[in-house]
Amino acid sequence: MTYLLGIGDRHLDNLLLDKNGHLFHIDFGFILGRDPKPFPPPMKISMEMVQAMGGVDGNDFRKFRSYCFTAFNILRKSSNLILNLFSLMKHSNVTDIMADQDRAVMKIQTNFQLNRTEEEAVQYFRDLINTSVNDSFTIVMDTMHKWAQYWRK
Repeated sequence: MTYLLGIGDRHLDNLLLDKNGHLFHIDFGFILGRDPKPFPPPMKISMEMVQAMGGVDGNDFRKFRSYCFTAFNILRKSSNLILNLFSLMKHSNVTDIMADQDRAVMKIQTNFQLNRTEEEAVQYFRDLINTSVNDSFTIVMDTMHKWAQYWRK
């Protein structure tokens, strides 16, 4: 969902761990592709996240990827409903929607990759995950963020 909604400002400080060991996102101040950092990745999966799932060859990471592929295709089947709901939100007070109302819906529609078959969508998402995990610019930006947080304290 964070990919489909274009939720930005994803870094490890915006992830929490519950008492059962589940990661969950907080801080949704940037959506629809807006991000305070230059050149944000389309999906944020850091190497630390992958390592928490047992590494790229780990069983939990394989399960994560499989769940992503399944969820993506299930959500694509409901794309008309989701896009219509976002169309109804055009006149809401949500900053990122108000800034450019038509772009908001188009951003989500683009992320759905509706021109692809289910198999092509899985391959697209697989490539998206692989690219995100290995994105060197994101690694640099995360390191800079860590240092900024350290010096801020």
